[in-house]
Parts: sequence; structure tokens; C-alpha cells
Amino acid sequence: GKSMVLFVYLSAVVPRLVFMLHTLLAVWRVTVVRENPMYWLLLLLILLTLVEMIVTLTIQKGKDYKGFSPALFFYLINIIPSVWLLELYQLDIRIHSSDCSTNSSNKCTHFVHSTDQISYNLSTEEQPVKRPENSSNSIDVVINFLNSTLDWNLSFHQTLLILLIIGKWILPMGVGVNRDQLSQLLLTFVGIAADILEFKSETLSEKEVRCHAELVYAILAIWTWSMLQFPLDLTVLQKTEGQRPHGNTSDRKAHLFKNSADLWNITISVLIQDGPFFIFRLFLMFHQGIVHQMLLFFTIKNALVLTLQFYRLTLIYLEMRQPCKEQQQTTTEVNVSTCATEMDDIVE
Repeated sequence: GKSMVLFVYLSAVVPRLVFMLHTLLAVWRVTVVRENPMYWLLLLLILLTLVEMIVTLTIQKGKDYKGFSPALFFYLINIIPSVWLLELYQLDIRIHSSDCSTNSSNKCTHFVHSTDQISYNLSTEEQPVKRPENSSNSIDVVINFLNSTLDWNLSFHQTLLILLIIGKWILPMGVGVNRDQLSQLLLTFVGIAADILEFKSETLSEKEVRCHAELVYAILAIWTWSMLQFPLDLTVLQKTEGQRPHGNTSDRKAHLFKNSADLWNITISVLIQDGPFFIFRLFLMFHQGIVHQMLLFFTIKNALVLTLQFYRLTLIYLEMRQPCKEQQQTTTEVNVSTCATEMDDIVE
């Protein structure tokens, strides 16, 4: 009925509005710390979300696409530049502060080129926010309280992941997606979000890493790459019995069709998340000489996940070969039986 249609439209619009508000907050924070109003131009990226929302409401009637979520994809495009700018600002602050005053930071300072005039506060990583004298006292109190209690960068990372999960939950389901698949996808998202946040926080906790510009760039690049799996619906490719191909389909193709979701999950894990995380952590240990208990634990964890993924891939391959062998054996038995029958006829 009309109420159901209205609910679908609200489910499509409300999460996108929240995504835009979160982007607005991130851009505001960039303009505050960089002290450059030109960064407000980042809000032009919101136009992509607006266009996508109009197209989805008119063509898809608010429903998401199968296997891909443009709303989450454009949300990432909107906010990731602001997160990068905030992280690089923190890098500038650290390099010019006593936190990176040792020789280990000297090799990276020439890679950092600050494009803005920044007043550094050497006592803290966050620069105090300057407010006009005629600004509201209540606004001053709120902002000063947030500056003293919040780690803005970590907060944006955390809220970004939370909004991606809740947003996917509220957004209308894609065509051909049922609630069971959506619940599996959301549970997968929770695990992915925890791994990504842990990777960013744990690697940057090391002084040898957070004071090295090239390593910070690498962490942000891997973080950005890993975030791209959220717009993908990892469980949508899992077909039901009624969706299996009919007709003269080979057993190999039917088996690939059956295990398409597992193959997709293995590819995502190896290429987008656990693979890059594992390689970077090995680089930190063997090339940078950074070894500690937590880094070793998470490296072993990534290695175990990759091993299990390749083990699962091997099982799928062996299962694909088994029907072929059975088919060949059956064909041979039929041929032998046919030949025996023909010989009996000749003898008679």
C-alpha cells in the first residue's frame, strides 16, 4: 500500500541525509584545523550523493541495486578526502612537535609539504580552535568540551564505520536480496569494521610508524582500499535452489554457480583486507624492525585467515573435480555395458 511505499522512500532518503550531515561535519572540522575556507569546496562532492539519490528514487523506486550499494560508495567518496586531510594534518603536527623529535622522524620530514599556514601547538596534537569573540558562549563551551574530550580523527573513523553498518541496515534491500542475506551481510560488516579500525589504530600507535610520513600514507591507502568492500554485497551472490541454472549446464558450471558467494568472499578477503594487512604488517616487522606482542598477534591472525581461505578454495576445487571424475567413470561403465550387449547380440 501507500504506507509501504512511503516507508521505502523514507528508508532510502534518511540514511543518505545522515551521510551528508556526517560529511558536512567532517568538512567543517577540516576548515577549522586547516584555517582555510577553501576546503568548504569539498561539500561539492555531496552533489554526487544527491544525484544518486534522485536516480535511485526515480528508477529503482528507492530500492538498492543487486550486489552493489551506490549510496555507501558515494558516501565513502564524500568523506574519505576529509579523513585524509585530518590525518595528514595530525602528521604535520606530530613531525613539528616533540613527539617526533628523535632522529627516526628526520627521514620523513622532507616528504611532508604543508599547503596551509598552520599554527602548531607543541603541547598537544590538536590545535585549539579559535572562535570569534562575539560567538555564542554556549557554542564555545560545547566546542571546547569536545576538543578536550574527543579524538576527532578516531571519532570520524568510528562513526564512519558505524554509519556504514546502520545505513546498510536501514536502506531498502536490493533486488533479489532477502532478510536472511541482509543479516549475514551486516554480521560480516561488523567483523570487517572491527578489523579495519584495529589495523588503523594499532599500526599508528607505534612512534616509528606515526612519525614516518611514507608509512602513514601507506596506512591511509590500505585503509581506503579496505573500505571499498562495504558497497559490495558479499552474500548476495549466494543463490537459492530455485535460482540454479537449468538446461544442459555442465557440473563444473553448476558447482561454480553454487559456490559463487564463497569464491567472492575469498577474493575480497585475500585482495582487499587480510592480504594487504598481512603484507604491511610483515613489512613493518622485517623491513622496519618493529616487533611487539600485538603486532605479532594480528600478523598471525591475518596469516590464519589467509590459510583458511586458501584451504576453502582448495576444497572447492576438489569438489569441482569430483563430479568430473564420477561423470567420466559413469560414461566408461555405460560404454563397457553397451559393448558387452553388442557382443552378446553378435554371438546370438
